[in-house]
Amino acid sequence: MRRLFAMATAALVLTACNTIEVERVIGYKGKARVNPWLAAERFVGRMGWQVRSVISWTAPLEEDAVWILPASILSNESFTRRIGNWVEIGGHLILLIEHADQQTNDWSDDHPPLVMEPALFSMLERAGIVLNPPAATQGGASTSEIVFANRTFKVDAASQASVALTDGVPGVFASIKAGDGRITVLTDGRLFRNRWISDNDHAALLDALVMTMTYEGSVVFVRGSGLSLWALLRAHLGPFMLGLAVWVIFWLWKNFTRFGPMEAVSVPSELRSYAHHLEALGDFQWQLDRTASLLAPLRLQITELAQRAGLQAGRRDEDFQQFLADRAGLPHERVQRALTATVPADPAHLTRITSDLQQLIKVLHNPSLP
Repeated sequence: MRRLFAMATAALVLTACNTIEVERVIGYKGKARVNPWLAAERFVGRMGWQVRSVISWTAPLEEDAVWILPASILSNESFTRRIGNWVEIGGHLILLIEHADQQTNDWSDDHPPLVMEPALFSMLERAGIVLNPPAATQGGASTSEIVFANRTFKVDAASQASVALTDGVPGVFASIKAGDGRITVLTDGRLFRNRWISDNDHAALLDALVMTMTYEGSVVFVRGSGLSLWALLRAHLGPFMLGLAVWVIFWLWKNFTRFGPMEAVSVPSELRSYAHHLEALGDFQWQLDRTASLLAPLRLQITELAQRAGLQAGRRDEDFQQFLADRAGLPHERVQRALTATVPADPAHLTRITSDLQQLIKVLHNPSLP
């Protein structure tokens, strides 16, 4: 009953809850999510032009007629010189300034910082175009109409940067012939991106720009990003520094002293000499108070051997202990202590007495020894 009551109470509580559904647009799926120019590419392809998509910078081919790319890609003199030579022989370069990089999210207000190198400004100045970066433009530029090729196109363009022909009025659009080709600058790249190309006359403006090419060829969309050292550092310096810190900590842990001195390479041998074992055994017997029983067999053996040796040497009537001292080369006091001491004072004393008794047994077994 308690379980049923708890389940019923939970059901009533849940049915009384208020829920709010929030719909948030996160963008396209599939190819359109990774390629912001997919709709523009398909539109140009249906108009009968050959389309090629490029992920990162590569030099223009001779069969390329139009290049549409983010201006941030032209980050050095080598890139600007090669694409400038291509424009001189008839290519049409369409530069998109803001909202042009691939990683820009069309449904987010957070955009990567705009990075433009001096090589780009120098190339445009030589062609007669003045590009003002966001820092040099007060309030940015915006427009609802773009005039090109004697036509007026309705657009919804706004940007922080501005562009103009030499001595012209700053705006969002500028186009000028350069050699046999043309350079066009559009500061708001959103006009040709998937989300906005169907608005107003954005698609018609793209078609008009493509139609101005002087010879037939491919229309190339570059959807990469410019190479900037500072942008790469901002994006990847954190993980790199984290990995470096982990490596330094591991190196310090491996090489510095941690819990006392480092262990020596060559460890001393654990082997002990016979004298060490004999001393340890004597200490053990002394602690058990068994020294008398330990020394008695040795003293009895020495007495028997010494009496026999004295008879053979004809020294039967001489002092027994002095005879042993002469044969072993030991002082008389040490021989007397070895044969008469009952309880050694300490383990070291026991060790010395045992050593003297062994010396006496050795010389009695071998009469040739001194």
